[in-house]
Amino acid sequence: MPRKKVESEVAEPVAAPAPAAPTNDVSYSGLTVERGALPDDADMNGDGHISKREMEMHLEFKRKELEDQDAMRDAQRKMAWFALLGMLLYPFAVVIAVLLDLDQAATVLGSMAATYFVSVAAIVMAFFGAQAYSGKSK
Repeated sequence: MPRKKVESEVAEPVAAPAPAAPTNDVSYSGLTVERGALPDDADMNGDGHISKREMEMHLEFKRKELEDQDAMRDAQRKMAWFALLGMLLYPFAVVIAVLLDLDQAATVLGSMAATYFVSVAAIVMAFFGAQAYSGKSK
């Protein structure tokens, strides 16, 4: 026969506390360089305390630094793709010069090919090597 539950054994649902409303005001008064909360360069005037203005300047500098790194990676990527595209289209330039009876141009393009391919390969190798090296450091 099943046992009857006593009222004291019946658990009442507990309401979860309401989450605190987020505030836009941030206090940096407790942050100091000595506590290790921020790097030394965040304290611009060297007083050991980080003011709101110093914190905003530090965050803006870091944001700009990340944007610059991103732009540099984009430029390097575009340069590598442009170089690879040039390597693929170079032989077609020689063929087009031959088809247009530009024998002198075909000869010049053919003689430049060795130097061109080696230099473009070096550019592409430097890009992919830098990417591999920076990927390993993470």
